[in-house]
Amino acid sequence: MTRNGSIYVVVVFAAIAGYFTYQWWYNPTRAVQRRLGELATALSAGDHESDMSRIARLAELRRYFSTDVRIRAGSSGPEIASRDTLMGLIAGWTPPPGGWNVQFVDLQVTMASDDAARAYMTVEVTARDAQTGQSTLDAREANLTLAKRDGEWVVTNAETREPPERPATRP
Repeated sequence: MTRNGSIYVVVVFAAIAGYFTYQWWYNPTRAVQRRLGELATALSAGDHESDMSRIARLAELRRYFSTDVRIRAGSSGPEIASRDTLMGLIAGWTPPPGGWNVQFVDLQVTMASDDAARAYMTVEVTARDAQTGQSTLDAREANLTLAKRDGEWVVTNAETREPPERPATRP
């Protein structure tokens, strides 16, 4: 009787492990979240980044965007209409001393189909102020559209919203 009970316990644990493995690794929503986490890491620039590291990071960033990506920064910002234009703009940014860290927080992913998704998030960029050395935070809401192409999730459209204006303080 104990042998059958042991087999039953092993089968139940294997089924539970299989379920959680699927949810963690193969679930499309998790795959998109993982891919966006990798994108945030690739967008971050370390302190005193070497030229070779910068070039490698830019080459890696190309993998996260479709060739025909469309990006609009705010309602009044210019629209970027290709990956090459985007890479040129990113290459022109010089990280402040101390670099910057990009995080996607409050991430919500909805699947439109097996190969299309939308992501809503707050993009937080943390850096050091060059004059004071204090940590600064810039946060913007963003909406991304992603598509699965050649087995990888890529951004096809991205829009950010201007941060809300802070109320004026009285003297």
